[in-house]
Amino acid sequence: MEKIDVNVYGDSYPLRAESRELTEKAAEDVDRVMRLFAEKAPSFEPVKLAVLSAISFSEKKIELEAELEALRQKINRLNDFIGQNLQE
Repeated sequence: MEKIDVNVYGDSYPLRAESRELTEKAAEDVDRVMRLFAEKAPSFEPVKLAVLSAISFSEKKIELEAELEALRQKINRLNDFIGQNLQE
C-alpha cells in the first residue's frame, strides 16, 4: 500500500491506496459530484454535499450490481443453451 494525498472539495485527505490511479480517480469523481450538488444547493454544508454524493454513488453501485447480475444470468442461460445444443 502506498500513502497518497487526495483533494476533495478543497480539503486534502491522506490515504493509503492499493492503486494510486484508482484512488485519485475516485477522489476526482467525488469532488466533481460534490461540486455539482453545490451548484444546485449552494447553501448546503460540505458534509451534506458529501452525504448526497455518497448516496448518489451508492445508487449507481446498486444499479451496476443489478445489471451485472442480469448479465451473469444471461451468460449462464447462453452457456446452458450452447451446452445442450453441443450434446445433440
